Amino acid sequence: MALTLYCEMINLAHAQERRRHMTAELSKAGISAKFFPAFDYKENGTEAMLEHCRATGPWGPFHTNNMAITISHAQVWERFLETGDDLCLVMEDDVFLSPELSDWLNDLSWWPQNADIVKLERWDSPSLKVLMQQAVGRHKGRSIQRILSRHVGAAGYILTRKAARQFLAQKPFNITIDNLLFNFNASPAARRMQVYQVAPALIVQGNEPPDQAVNTGVRLRPKGLSLISQKLKRAYYEIAYPLPIIFQALTGKAKLAQIPYEPYAESQTSASPKD
Repeated sequence: MALTLYCEMINLAHAQERRRHMTAELSKAGISAKFFPAFDYKENGTEAMLEHCRATGPWGPFHTNNMAITISHAQVWERFLETGDDLCLVMEDDVFLSPELSDWLNDLSWWPQNADIVKLERWDSPSLKVLMQQAVGRHKGRSIQRILSRHVGAAGYILTRKAARQFLAQKPFNITIDNLLFNFNASPAARRMQVYQVAPALIVQGNEPPDQAVNTGVRLRPKGLSLISQKLKRAYYEIAYPLPIIFQALTGKAKLAQIPYEPYAESQTSASPKD
């Protein structure tokens, strides 16, 4: 039986220009998505946020805007679980979409049998490399590879019903959405997931309407010993991989690769491995 897909894009109710901009982007890609009002920290306030999130996390204060976007993703998962669909595509409202995305969504036969999440996005950093296994499959000129190291960014991913339930069970959240989903060292839930990457990626962030300022809310910056502790914890989470993962890297069963974004796959079939 063919897999069915629920598709939603996260967008604040008052961000109408961003919604119009993304509606046009979705149309160009040949896909449609539902829009529901995202969690707005200005309207809901701190008390409402703390019903869903902890005030602090592994690295210190959980910042207002990060709480709000994490809650917004969780609300998408809750709406998805109310449907009968098998999979859920979640997107944020500042993305470029490959015109080939509709081909991937209309034919989900490529979905890995054991996958909990498939990340369609690349994090827009020229220096970031991700540890990935060899491709388990290819579809329309792109590869599907299992991720073994952190690849942050949560602007475009598909997850299963099982994954949605397990992430919702982590409430109250104490970590940003991208780390909750894709940081295996910092997120206990992520460690239980089989996470795959489409490469070259089909989605990348950075597509915002002209003159649209982003309000990131209040950020509480640690000082003194708190700042040192934060930096040490972040460094630990960057290197604290279990021995089986390290073994795969040392034996060549997994390789570090840069993940490009390509609107059209053309002749590219996998991420670019580190020399």
